[in-house]
Amino acid sequence: MEVPIYSNIREDIELIETFLWDPEKGAPDIDFHLERMCKSAGNLRFKFEIRKIRDQVFKIKSEKRLRCRLTLSISGETNLSTSILNPNPEAWTLLLSDSILSSSDPWLLHKSSNRALYDTERAKLPDGIDEFIYLNERNEVCEGTITNIFVKKSSQWFTPPLSSGCLPGVLRRKKIEEGSCKVGIVTYSDLQEAEKITVGNALRGEINAVLSS
Repeated sequence: MEVPIYSNIREDIELIETFLWDPEKGAPDIDFHLERMCKSAGNLRFKFEIRKIRDQVFKIKSEKRLRCRLTLSISGETNLSTSILNPNPEAWTLLLSDSILSSSDPWLLHKSSNRALYDTERAKLPDGIDEFIYLNERNEVCEGTITNIFVKKSSQWFTPPLSSGCLPGVLRRKKIEEGSCKVGIVTYSDLQEAEKITVGNALRGEINAVLSS
């Protein structure tokens, strides 16, 4: 019998949402972020008070675009920190990681502090590389350290399915729901032969990308 993921969670694990705050639009994707956090909180048995969190978000004020990081502990304690969001470069250069993800790892479906691999590898990105890309045990493309992946092939955009092993990102969800992207298995060959590649998340938006030669 499979052991539920919530049965062996360390008490220091936190759920995380990182979102954009804009001086004119506020936090445009906050409903998507809170919905994802609420779903993870339910699955992982975290306490979650959405009204308290909304109150924190709506108190944010700034004349600049902000990177907002919201954390939730198992006991329901929250912390919201902000920092100035720097503009994206015109394009990111991607490199395949040597690390292999397990498509059956349930933690890949939850944005949490249980991400030592991503944090460690992102901290040691080689010069000229902006993002690592991960494959699973079936050699399917999963995601980046902080981004979902979008690939254009045969004039159609695709993003890997959750079953490959990736986070249900907010930007990914919006693109799927608006019909600008389909869910489909993506291989490394697809990346190499793609008409176009982008990576992104709700904080930074969609960024043009190229594979490192």
